[in-house]
Amino acid sequence: MKIESNTNATIGQTEVNMERAMTRRELIAGSVAAALGKAAHGAAPVQEYRRGGMVYRRLGKTDIYVSQLGFGSHTDPQYKRNTKWGSVLNEEGQARRDRQLARAFDLGVNLVDTYENCGQVEPFARLIRGRRDKVLVSYCRQFPMFVGENIDRAAKAYGHVDLYRIYVGDGDTVDGRILEDWDVLRKAKEAGKVRSIGIATHSERMMLAALRELEGMDYVMFPYNFIHARADYSQFLPAAVKQGVGLIAIKPMAAGSIVNLDPRAKPGAARPESEKFQLYQAKYRPLLPAVVTELTKSLQRLPEETLCQASVRFVYSRPFIASALAGMFDDQWVEDNYAALARHLTLSREETAALDAARILSGATQRKWLPPHYQWLDERWRV
Repeated sequence: MKIESNTNATIGQTEVNMERAMTRRELIAGSVAAALGKAAHGAAPVQEYRRGGMVYRRLGKTDIYVSQLGFGSHTDPQYKRNTKWGSVLNEEGQARRDRQLARAFDLGVNLVDTYENCGQVEPFARLIRGRRDKVLVSYCRQFPMFVGENIDRAAKAYGHVDLYRIYVGDGDTVDGRILEDWDVLRKAKEAGKVRSIGIATHSERMMLAALRELEGMDYVMFPYNFIHARADYSQFLPAAVKQGVGLIAIKPMAAGSIVNLDPRAKPGAARPESEKFQLYQAKYRPLLPAVVTELTKSLQRLPEETLCQASVRFVYSRPFIASALAGMFDDQWVEDNYAALARHLTLSREETAALDAARILSGATQRKWLPPHYQWLDERWRV
């Protein structure tokens, strides 16, 4: 791994010149990360640098460096009201989100995902006015409109879109409709309206098909959390790493499911926008006493860290993941996710034991903790 004392890296569209000596600890940590990356997928880990307390990783082959902690697009249902085209936050809810985003920026977060059907385009555009060159806007189409029109609307609001993706579903093949949309994305990138293009999907079969069929794909967003990491997307990850495609983890907390496994979490701490997005659903909670007992025993060995922090830090520690997009509805969640990042370089034996304890969840619930569209994760893990 080549180490340079004078490195030019990009945050948004801003050149940052880093001139500092690498400490012995950082050199060792970098060597360990490199070894892990090569062992896992036969390739070096994602290029990265640190500034302040944040780590920035290169997104695939692009010139974009994303913060390892990204701010997710989902909004707090406690403060939402429905509209004709989705939902918006009420005044109190928007003020809370703006405050949490501002704090995330202070901590070095530069990647923010926005959903137009959550009413976040205009509020976020106002919030980043004056600091647009320091923020990476991630965006995708939610409404049934021509993707080119959607890109134009986003570019008008933000000046350009840094990461634009399309959701390609959970099928097996890339159909003609997807190919048509993809051609529009490529043209938008050539025109400078979009800096990088990618997809989001929950299906490994679709991920592999996209790697084969979608020319010029810069990144993939996909669910990744520690419970099913043993499955590790055994075909997709090596293929993506080989092609130099950026990897962004979504649902690092299993859409709030892992929060509810933590005996230390406040009751009702996880508030996903919809119950169907939670892996650990309310109707299955009575089946989990053995899991909670085991987790409690393991967590006693980690007095300064919750299961939630250990879980998200596990995702940070994967050398092939550029960023983890976490939904953050509470001021403390921002602080907790950042604290987890500060400790992500090393997973101790005790911390690994705490994570492994939750793996018995699948057996304890007879695989009923997963809704149908996520059961393939559990099946692959068991195989």
